[in-house]
Amino acid sequence: MKRWWPYLTVIRDSFHAALASRILWVAFIAIWLLLGALSPIGYREDFTTTFRDRDIDNGGRLKALLAGGIADPSQANTPAGKIANALPEDVKRELRQVGKGEDVRFYFTTLSDALNTLFDDESWYDAELWKSTPRLRELRELDDLDAAEIDEPLRKRRVRLRIEAAIPGVFESRSARSIMLTYLGMDFPARFAVDKTQFLILLNQFVVPTIINWLLGFILVFLGILVTASIIPDMLLPGSLHLLLSKPISRWLLLLSKFAGGCAFVFLCVIQLIVGLYFIAGLRLDVWNPRLLLCIPVSVFVFAVFYSVSTLAGLRFRSPILAIGITCMFGAYLVVVGLIGGFFDGFVTRPDTIDHITIAGDEVFATTRGEGLQRWDSTANHWDAIYESDAIGRNRVLAPVAIDDATVVTAVVRGGRFNPFGLGGFDLLVLSKSNQWRGTPSLRLPTATVRLINADNGLFAINSSGISITNKQEIRDAWGQTSANGDNTPPQDSEAKSNNWFDKLASMMGAATDGFQDILPQGVLLSPPRSVGINSAGDTLLLLSGKEVTRIELSKNDRSTTPPTGLGSVAVTRTLDIELPRFASLAISGEAVLLTCGEGPLQVLDRQTLQTTATLPLPDRLTVVSSVALGDAQRFAVLTSDQRCRIVSRRVADQAWTVSPSLELSNIEAIEFDTPSATLMVAHHIDQVDLLDADTLQSRLALRPHLSNWRQIDRYLIGPLRLLTPQTSELGGTIAAIVSGESTFERDRDEAGPVELVRYKILAPVLNCAIFIAVMLTISCVYFSRTDF
Repeated sequence: MKRWWPYLTVIRDSFHAALASRILWVAFIAIWLLLGALSPIGYREDFTTTFRDRDIDNGGRLKALLAGGIADPSQANTPAGKIANALPEDVKRELRQVGKGEDVRFYFTTLSDALNTLFDDESWYDAELWKSTPRLRELRELDDLDAAEIDEPLRKRRVRLRIEAAIPGVFESRSARSIMLTYLGMDFPARFAVDKTQFLILLNQFVVPTIINWLLGFILVFLGILVTASIIPDMLLPGSLHLLLSKPISRWLLLLSKFAGGCAFVFLCVIQLIVGLYFIAGLRLDVWNPRLLLCIPVSVFVFAVFYSVSTLAGLRFRSPILAIGITCMFGAYLVVVGLIGGFFDGFVTRPDTIDHITIAGDEVFATTRGEGLQRWDSTANHWDAIYESDAIGRNRVLAPVAIDDATVVTAVVRGGRFNPFGLGGFDLLVLSKSNQWRGTPSLRLPTATVRLINADNGLFAINSSGISITNKQEIRDAWGQTSANGDNTPPQDSEAKSNNWFDKLASMMGAATDGFQDILPQGVLLSPPRSVGINSAGDTLLLLSGKEVTRIELSKNDRSTTPPTGLGSVAVTRTLDIELPRFASLAISGEAVLLTCGEGPLQVLDRQTLQTTATLPLPDRLTVVSSVALGDAQRFAVLTSDQRCRIVSRRVADQAWTVSPSLELSNIEAIEFDTPSATLMVAHHIDQVDLLDADTLQSRLALRPHLSNWRQIDRYLIGPLRLLTPQTSELGGTIAAIVSGESTFERDRDEAGPVELVRYKILAPVLNCAIFIAVMLTISCVYFSRTDF
């Protein structure tokens, strides 16, 4: 122990020097003021009552229902008509113009504010009329309460539920209670439309890491360099250095002791800030998260990266000013490399990443996250673009569906990348081998169609509030008429028909267009989170709408050439006893149904009764990205957040459901299943595809495209540059993973396909920065040991 005492004395002296710094005390005061400003923050739970613009999920349907209630006399005495006629006069005037067929644009804030005026005067409500609406159990319970039992928050909650019941399929599903932040006991003007569970996720995964990244990853690092830059030059002063070296100590250990002492500045600041945030989050927000304390060593580690550069600069030039300047230039270099890497991630890699696959005979098609559609060219060994990918484009391309071995259908929604309604109607596009795979318009799709599903009995079009079906012969006939016309214009009778105001309103609500037929029974609508599962025969549909799972059976007549007659019938409905999930998916395989709900376990349901027959937890806090049924053999493929694929199946021996180990393929982006060929399609490593036999899971075909020029630059230049550069910016992901306990975060979820998850880089930047610190300190120690000062 005596051997190490001189070095401990050097570290202790560094602590004393840090405490004597005025900049340190300025930082202390700033931290105390920040913590004092944050300490009055609190929260309270309140009923979710008034509407906001983000509560509206289907604005076109809302506008059409309200306009119909005003313009159509037969709708005036319906719940939707009662609400429409109680709106402010300026809104009703514009809705009348919509009813006349004019194209009137509404901001969502205008509609939500108009609906909020109904909370003060409930004269529009008619109990008898509302009995025919799809009332939730919560609304039925509130309607049964006496007037004396209803306080003001409950009354407003009941008003909101009555409006939602009168205008179904329009609003996002929200929890009954939402979070209201307070400051000094006063409510913030904004209300969070999330429950407490989601609020904690938001706080741990985004808010706290962002605060820590900015305060500790930028401000305190800069202040720390200002304070500590003089430690090494001061040590090299003749009198000071000779006094230190007069003792039997090693030069390199002396330098490392000075380096450890220099980190004392950031440690003293970080420990106060993190511990303060920990107690504020726990005492004021009920978020006791001990993982937050692990940010202390990570933050000091980030500073050590920059201080290792300052140490070497101070040794070489013996000037605090030059040490600060060189360290700042090093920080600027890291920023530039980070920006270049982000540019290539966002504009080169991401647009080429496959998110949907389909096969038609020997042809393979895929859509990308850049909303491009491409076909595999086996001769040139690359993807041939049918519609170009665009990192910042506005259009949306529906996932292609093969209706036979030589025909694929899709759609391009103009302006639909961030709006399912797009900039107007859009057609089903038919791509055929005989037409060199060029898109030719066929039937007009229902408004806001987000997904196409092929089944034995026809093609299903799923939009934001309903499901329509058409048969394949209708598609071919309409495609043949368009091809004969030699242009891309829809048939004239269809265009003329759209001039009728009633048809326009119906189209705005997502009603079936010519050639399609609505199949959902009256009163059955899709509300978020929503998911649709259809068996391979196409005669059984499973709908997840909010917390309700519904099985719908279609008629058994021969629908190979004609669409089903009449609506489907509701066979059974079940309300899930779970928290409202952020997202969910359904898949049907034989008599089994796989239900996945966000971070919850996998649930296997009986197709007939919808009762849970098995619950399968996923390892390592994984979440489900997407799932597909592997035919009718009661087998499923599940893509999880670690970008691996697992098979869910039933053991033959004891009929128990199991989750297999992950497949050998890694970095998987999307999975799909082709029923005719029994092929599991797996897209991985951006744009590579493997076609697997669904029974043996052996590869039938592997597609490995040549890299484009920009992709080659990314792989062979930018990639190594980022690898050799300390990834301090990506240590923010390490902090976010530590605080949240999650390895991924959700960037974007397309309800028609797999969620786009961004994986935190946890260990890679830590290892990268550790190697950099070791190299810099080794160089500094060798230079200090061999140089005569």
